[in-house]
Amino acid sequence: VPALVRHVDDRALLVLALVENIQRADLGALEEAKGYAALREEFGLTQNEIAAAVGKSRSAVANTLRLLALPPSVRRLIDDGSLSAGHGRALLALNDSVQISDLGRKAAEGRWSVRELEAAVKAFVRGSAPPGGAKRPTTQDPAVAALEESLQVAMGSRVAIRWSGKGDGTIRIPFKGPRDLERVFHIITGKDASDVVG
Repeated sequence: VPALVRHVDDRALLVLALVENIQRADLGALEEAKGYAALREEFGLTQNEIAAAVGKSRSAVANTLRLLALPPSVRRLIDDGSLSAGHGRALLALNDSVQISDLGRKAAEGRWSVRELEAAVKAFVRGSAPPGGAKRPTTQDPAVAALEESLQVAMGSRVAIRWSGKGDGTIRIPFKGPRDLERVFHIITGKDASDVVG
């Protein structure tokens, strides 16, 4: 039987090598997330394409990518096994990096389960409403929370929707350095930043 010779270019070989590395059984959640990010940013793969390449659901890829939005102190706790990826995802319900770091440290020190941390996050959010008894729509309105979650999946990073209480509001998308800003710009506009700034 004649052998089937498959010719692939250098780019495809790099993608295949990266996918094989991601599929290693001993890979940590953050290493996996960094691999997905490399496939997305360096090779332009969508979350659906990454999911198909590594044999996982798109939501699993999206949730893993979200871990990269955690503060460095929490990522270190996940790396050393003090916290799990599930703990990290629970902390992403908070939008302030200082709050995330503080609660992550407490969870690691107290050896909280993911469920215990989720309960603590919910209690923290309820207790951080603005003064005067006004409720914060972003934490109380399920529709807004769903939109925020969907935006976080699309952006591959934390997104915060905030209402003023008068019907208007803001969408906050943090970025880490010029390259990440260019990535965010490209996701929103479909254009390369270099086409705009020259």
